[in-house]
Amino acid sequence: MSAVLAHLSDPHLPLEIVPSRREWAIKRIISMISWRFNRRHIHRTGALAAVMRDIEACGADALAITGDLTNLGTHEECLAATRWLDRMTQPRAVIPGNHDTMIRAAWSDGPGLWRDVGGMPDEATPVFLRVGDVALIGVSSAVPSPPFFASGRVSDIQIDRMVELLRLTGEQGLCRVVMIHHPPRKGMVRWSKALRGLDRFTDAVRAAGAEMVLHGHSHQGTFSTIPGSEIPVIGVTSASHRSGHSLKRAAGWNRISIHREDASWEITVNSRRLAPDGQLHDFRTTRFTRPTKESVL
Repeated sequence: MSAVLAHLSDPHLPLEIVPSRREWAIKRIISMISWRFNRRHIHRTGALAAVMRDIEACGADALAITGDLTNLGTHEECLAATRWLDRMTQPRAVIPGNHDTMIRAAWSDGPGLWRDVGGMPDEATPVFLRVGDVALIGVSSAVPSPPFFASGRVSDIQIDRMVELLRLTGEQGLCRVVMIHHPPRKGMVRWSKALRGLDRFTDAVRAAGAEMVLHGHSHQGTFSTIPGSEIPVIGVTSASHRSGHSLKRAAGWNRISIHREDASWEITVNSRRLAPDGQLHDFRTTRFTRPTKESVL
């Protein structure tokens, strides 16, 4: 059985409403300044629209969205993200990023609003979506951090529940795809933006088993592995980054085709990028094979 996933991340939907006075915090003020003078010129609605049209044209079976739908994580921004998600026609699994939980606030006022449009059931329970023989399992690494930091952490209870899902879906013979916002490998982002408790997370994934891990946050289309394993770790550029002379960081998404072939999963990743002509093209194609659970046993 085959399935096609669309992996996208960091759309940073337009900031349409200035936060109310009660929502202001030092970190949000700093981020607002960054948005006003820098990031709003980088993350463009036209680029995001082109990405979403391309995804629709390519006929993905489901969307894997790995965080940073907003800029400041305000209630109004999260509501706008809910409306954006609700317009999508495909099933989706959605996890938050550090911008979506910028300060301490009620989960129900932020990413909790996405529960009925593909988000996590609650802040301690991974999102789960089955598409044919593919299981999407997403955890939140989004936690409030001090000004000038964008680090993350996955709670112990989430990791334990993720392990349960990985083992259960492995026993069912499914292709297991883990979603996290922060890259689960050292050196992919600077220290102030890195995943804390990285070893706890990677040890759990390696022990329970997974066919691949998808992440965002770095705004780069990278390929690596979980340390000490052959489990692929796949990043993606921001879905709204303006196009430029280089396609390396231009807006894009990963078209991930998964096909079961005897005792293996045949997986093809087409890294799509927005070119200056306004169209998306294959920037790179990567193919790899992962053994099925039955072949390992």
